[in-house]
Amino acid sequence: MKSLWKRALVTGTAGIALAGGVGLATASPAAAAERNVLQCNAWISDDVAIGDCYNPGTQLHAFSVRAICGWAPDAYSNWVYVKPGTSAAIGVRCGSLSTGVGGVAIEYGG
Repeated sequence: MKSLWKRALVTGTAGIALAGGVGLATASPAAAAERNVLQCNAWISDDVAIGDCYNPGTQLHAFSVRAICGWAPDAYSNWVYVKPGTSAAIGVRCGSLSTGVGGVAIEYGG
């Protein structure tokens, strides 16, 4: 019975080592894909929802800013296209019946 327990323990350790190796192999493509995504910041300034994004990748990317408004429908900016190695910013205000900007969301795509 003791030898069976030792085999299970060794097999379990080898399984963990193999799983760790597989995780390391798949992390590299994910890290490469992560470098090809916009890096964005969002904030509120004087009742304007602002988004600022930098494109560290090699492909053209687009984003839009959504102002989360109080008593009015949410407001959306136009799509902004960011070339590789550059940054862009855009802001949007809520409608006149709103109680102001309650939050900012960045939407990707376009």
